[in-house]
Amino acid sequence: MKIKKLLLLSILSLSLVSCANTNDVNINTANTETSNVAVVSEEKNFMADEYDPWEPFNKRMYYFNYQIERLVITPIVNTYKFITPDFVENRVSSFFKNAKVLNTMANSAFQLKGRKSMRALGRFTMNAVLGLGGLFDVASKMGMPKPYEDFGLTLAHYGVGRGPYLVLPLLGPTYLRDAFGMGADSVIAGQTDIYNKMELFSTSSAPVTALRGIDMRKNIDFHYYQTNSPFEYEYVRYLYGKYRGIQEAASEK
Repeated sequence: MKIKKLLLLSILSLSLVSCANTNDVNINTANTETSNVAVVSEEKNFMADEYDPWEPFNKRMYYFNYQIERLVITPIVNTYKFITPDFVENRVSSFFKNAKVLNTMANSAFQLKGRKSMRALGRFTMNAVLGLGGLFDVASKMGMPKPYEDFGLTLAHYGVGRGPYLVLPLLGPTYLRDAFGMGADSVIAGQTDIYNKMELFSTSSAPVTALRGIDMRKNIDFHYYQTNSPFEYEYVRYLYGKYRGIQEAASEK
């Protein structure tokens, strides 16, 4: 959930570093224009390391997501934040975060990580019982860990490579392996939907899915083209790859 928030902070940091490097070049080199070109060339080479054979498609999808965000998603999210009390917003966020723990439990089991799977189940149960169905995050207050797994990480655990970088409509950056993983996680979520099995409601129903999407976007500070950098696409691609690498490393610990 924090991926894009971290991306924004990292992008801004890299942008500041880029500016600082450019200023250093200006001070120590007489030919400012030549130095700036060298810095830009170095940045472009630095960002070219990610495997992106579908770059033309991905850039169009990146722009498409920007337009959808600007014209549709942002107005909806802003309206939701305006009419919904903070207390209710926080309870909604807690509920969806807790429901997602069941996906971690299942994927941990797929990877034969019994201890992590039981930790996830314990966290879900604690919040479901003492946190009024997950509306309150009692587990965190009790110091319980927050394990995370998804089906993309499960595939990585068994040696499946990331594949090409891919920008999906609405969902944003991912990899081919993880795009398939998202579909598998949706199936897992349906099979582990305890609320539906209790005949209360389905977390995969259209209204609940829409609310989950709004809540997810509300908690992400990143906005397309907010950095004013000509290399924003490349920065996002590079930083997402690094972040996913951190998740993969943490999954194997």
